[in-house]
Amino acid sequence: MDRSLIVAKVVPTAEDRVAEIFAESDATDLPGLVGVRHRSLYRLHDLYVHLLETERPAEGAVEDARGHPEFVRVSERLRPFISPYLPTWRSP
Repeated sequence: MDRSLIVAKVVPTAEDRVAEIFAESDATDLPGLVGVRHRSLYRLHDLYVHLLETERPAEGAVEDARGHPEFVRVSERLRPFISPYLPTWRSP
C-alpha cells in the first residue's frame, strides 16, 4: 500500500462541492484502475488536504490514468475550486 498527501489551495466554501465531485468519480471505474483503497479529504481555512491510499505508488498510478476520460473530467470539474499551493506546480 502507498500513501500520498496532496496539499493545495481551495475556495473555502467549496468543500462540499469538491467532496461531491470525488464521490461521483468514485462511483466510476477510475478508482479501481488507479488502485485507490481509501481517500480522505480535509480543509483547513484555504488549504485542501487529500490523503490517498493506493495499492501501488500513486505517482505511477496517476500517470497511467492521466488520459482516462474520467480523470480529465474530474480535473476540469475541480479546477474552479482547487489551485496549486505552489505557483510552480504543474501536475499531480
